[in-house]
Amino acid sequence: MTSPFENTASKSIVMYVEPYLNSYYKYYQNIVTLSGMPEGPLAEMVTTISAPKLSPFQEASPFNNNPHNCTYVLLRYPKSTCGGSQKRADIFMGTDDIPSIFGYLRTHGYSIDNELTKMMNKSRVEIGGVSETRFSGDRKMICMFYYNNH
Repeated sequence: MTSPFENTASKSIVMYVEPYLNSYYKYYQNIVTLSGMPEGPLAEMVTTISAPKLSPFQEASPFNNNPHNCTYVLLRYPKSTCGGSQKRADIFMGTDDIPSIFGYLRTHGYSIDNELTKMMNKSRVEIGGVSETRFSGDRKMICMFYYNNH
């Protein structure tokens, strides 16, 4: 049985900024993450990582359906393999890259949900927060977008 929420014609992806612990440098970074693998050319710049706990005191939630803490992350160009990602501090896109990311989305066939952004700004509601399935800490929603594959 197919879920009534499944719509393969326009699969929406949520983009977040969230804290990430670079265990090589022992430094926290705010990186751009995605709710899933996007369709279209952006998929070439996305990979999954197993994000570490932000604190040794964090415990997995009983609702965690992501035991390896896999997270979709947006990589910087030129894309490199994540095998040595801990040693490269600039491998992930961050908050300073958001204007460039929006420009890329607009020029490569993606639509950004502007109505949701207007609603969030008008009501001063932040969508995101602490995830029950990841060790990400307090993530914040940047936007929702989808690929125009028609």
